[in-house]
Amino acid sequence: MINNLDLIIGTTILIIGMAYWSVSILEHNNNYVDAVKSDYLFDKGIKTMEHLSEDGTLQNAVLLYYFGKVNESKKLLEENIPLNNYLLYIDNHLLINKTTKNYNNTIYVLTVLTLNRSEGWYVIYGDENNINISNERYLDYDEAYSHYENYSIDMPVYLSKNVTISRVKLIIYN
Repeated sequence: MINNLDLIIGTTILIIGMAYWSVSILEHNNNYVDAVKSDYLFDKGIKTMEHLSEDGTLQNAVLLYYFGKVNESKKLLEENIPLNNYLLYIDNHLLINKTTKNYNNTIYVLTVLTLNRSEGWYVIYGDENNINISNERYLDYDEAYSHYENYSIDMPVYLSKNVTISRVKLIIYN
């Protein structure tokens, strides 16, 4: 038979257990939320770098960077990166700094890029708003130049087979 003392002891144990459970939830909830945010940003960073690699934007940006068109490379990447607080490095050279303050969480996404272009002449062409690199390869400088004379920017560049890999590092802050 249950008497009043048993009900008081049971209720006390239940209240103490619920208090411990509530404190535990409050303590661990912030850690869980931070972990979910970090995973989300990491996934977003990976998807961003995959998209930039697959559509050729990253390759064009690296080529523009190494052929002296740093501002155009920066503009091309900024238009295609859907993040707010990040740094982007090309071979340990800071290209984009979009941070506003120091953050606690830092996520690194590294992409190793091998340029898939044959040896020959390519043309950096476009205007003040849009710059591209030709997909066509030319054997002669004059031939490359003559195909892109109508653009306000036209710069034939020679790409040799001994081009090494490039490391593009994206650092995301939360």
